[in-house]
Amino acid sequence: MFHLIFYKPIYNLLVIFLNIIPLHDIGASIIMVTVVVKLVLLPLNLRATKSQYLMKALDEEIKVLKENHKHNQQELSLKIMEVYKREKINPLSSLFVMIIQIPIFFALYFVFSKGMFNDPNSIYNFVTFPAVLHTEAFGLLDVTKRSLVIGIITGLSSFFLARRQTQSMSAKKGGDESFQDHFMKSMRIQLLYVLPVVVGLSATALPAALGLYWVTNNIITFLQDVYIKSHIKNLNRA
Repeated sequence: MFHLIFYKPIYNLLVIFLNIIPLHDIGASIIMVTVVVKLVLLPLNLRATKSQYLMKALDEEIKVLKENHKHNQQELSLKIMEVYKREKINPLSSLFVMIIQIPIFFALYFVFSKGMFNDPNSIYNFVTFPAVLHTEAFGLLDVTKRSLVIGIITGLSSFFLARRQTQSMSAKKGGDESFQDHFMKSMRIQLLYVLPVVVGLSATALPAALGLYWVTNNIITFLQDVYIKSHIKNLNRA
């Protein structure tokens, strides 16, 4: 099932771009595959980002609910879910977007783990594998091998993306912090400092193609986040 739904489409899409792009540049092909994946997931990303923005806009209302139901956590949870349902917010939408990208990432890993090659069992009938294939991206980097530089760039791009996405994850300062405030603060620290390090180390240990995909994905997600949030704010002002 994984091979049919994820591996074959990613593999063939990459081969198609290798045939289209001048000089059959594999680096540019990986970037184009990433762009296509982001376009396919764009509707989900739009809903996820909108939910995040609306949840932040409801902070004051949620704060009142917390005060009114501070002695009954079960009732508080029900009230908060009622607010989310009223505003058509799915608090798990961002998690779903992250989860669905995992098999795509693994599909790329399996494509490059043994080197990019002509796989007759996976290539579609209407797709032709290039007669000559160079695995150096932009003539500089062999994407089938590990790269410390790509690992560092991947970690840095993950940090800047996490910094933007966690700007709204603020918690109250002082001795009256709730469990949720502590959780949000801990989550922000992990996303901002721990996750980029893990991502960077992982990209260093994996074929550089994965790091290139990761960096491109982070850049597109950053720009997408800027656009979507700006668009939502303009809609609310109208």
